[in-house]
Amino acid sequence: MSVQRPCPVCKGLDATPVIGRRNYQYIRCGGCQTVYLDPMPSAEEAAALYQNSAYFMGDEGTGYRDYYAMHKALAPHFHRRLRVLAKHLPRRGRLLDVGCADGYFLEMARADGWEVMGVEVSEEMAAKASGRLNIPIVTSVDRLLPVEFDAITMWEVLEHLPDPVAELQCLAQRLRPGGFLMLSTPNAGHWQALRAPETWTAYRPPAHLVLFTADSLQLALEKAGLFPIRIWKVSPLPPLPAWLQQATRPLARALADGSAHPWTLALMLWRGVRLLGWAWQKVAHPQDDIFATLEALACRPA
Repeated sequence: MSVQRPCPVCKGLDATPVIGRRNYQYIRCGGCQTVYLDPMPSAEEAAALYQNSAYFMGDEGTGYRDYYAMHKALAPHFHRRLRVLAKHLPRRGRLLDVGCADGYFLEMARADGWEVMGVEVSEEMAAKASGRLNIPIVTSVDRLLPVEFDAITMWEVLEHLPDPVAELQCLAQRLRPGGFLMLSTPNAGHWQALRAPETWTAYRPPAHLVLFTADSLQLALEKAGLFPIRIWKVSPLPPLPAWLQQATRPLARALADGSAHPWTLALMLWRGVRLLGWAWQKVAHPQDDIFATLEALACRPA
């Protein structure tokens, strides 16, 4: 099909439709398999999305049902990611979190010994993060002081950027030589993204603009002048029939926001169902990718 803009990663023009949602169309690049919106929302539309407080509280279709309630569920992932960084930077140093929201990860990083700074496009969230940490939080990378960072993190941010390679290049220049960038982003190679796009929640316009496979993420990092050390997959998400997904959605939400403790029996049943779904998937489609999230660690060459 003809496209209005080339692939944001490989610049290819060969693409196939994936799914249309809310008057937007996702397409998949025939070259590197990156999925992206064509056309992209305007800069004004994107800015309005993140300045609306409903994005973080009550916008389940595009943003979050309750971002603050997710802290409990996010904590183990943040601790694990800090451990990964500590293996490569045991002496810690200066850390920048891009898309820091209300500063929860930065607070954990500072407790782990990092000197922290943050970028958050939402003015409301930037103010919350600044109040939490008692440090300035800027709303764009170009407003940062001219300093180099030992580590830069981006948790579920890359998919929101219309030109991710250019943004990664900009961040690479902010790293000291030998510094590390670590990120997470949805996995566009997940079986639902490929075979059941109507059920994959990461197809979320106009917030999610560009979605990566492991290979296209490596290509993006390399094009940005970074050396990918490792790209790995986390958050296994076994398949469930559509009717069961609907029936168990309240529990899934409770698990996501950390409020599932009163659901003890239901939680046990949910885990059992997930295990059955995983086992069925391995038998029926052994080649399918069941991991919902990509994580990557890259460095700026010394």
